[in-house]
Amino acid sequence: MSNNPADSSPITDFPPATKGASSAPDQATLLAAGPSGFFKLALYHQGLRLGWLGQNNSEWAILVANENQALTLENYPYNNVTYYRVKGSDRYMSVSKNAYIGFYGWLYASGFTLSDGHLVSDYNKQKLSLYSKDNGYLYAWDGQDYTVLKVKFEAA
Repeated sequence: MSNNPADSSPITDFPPATKGASSAPDQATLLAAGPSGFFKLALYHQGLRLGWLGQNNSEWAILVANENQALTLENYPYNNVTYYRVKGSDRYMSVSKNAYIGFYGWLYASGFTLSDGHLVSDYNKQKLSLYSKDNGYLYAWDGQDYTVLKVKFEAA
C-alpha cells in the first residue's frame, strides 16, 4: 500500500457473507455478550459536524450530508470485540487492505474500539478519517493529509 490510501480507488465489491467456512455467532451468544442498540454515526472535526457515515452503491463507507442517507448500525459485541453491523443485514463494518472502510460479510468483519471519541480499527490501529469531501470515502487511516474524525452515536 502506498503512503496514501486515496491513491488507489476501491475497485470491487465486498465478498458475500456466505463465502468461507466461518459464520456469524448465534443470537444466544450475542445476547450473552451484551446489549445492542440502533444508531447512526455522526462525524465531527474540531467540534463541527461534517455529516454522517453512509455507503455508496458498492457498499464502501462515505460521508453523507443528509441524515436520511446515514446508515443505521447496531452494536455487535462478540468475544470482547465490538463489531458494527448494518441494521437488518449480514454486512459488518470493516477495513480493506488499502484502509478503505466498507461493509463485509461476517468472515471479513473487523472490530473497532472507541477511544477518546475516535473510532479506531482493530485491524490496522488507525482512526476513522476523511481524505477530502470531494473524495467522500471514509478510511481507517490517520496519516498526513487525512482529517481524523470524531464520532457521536445518535439514536436511530
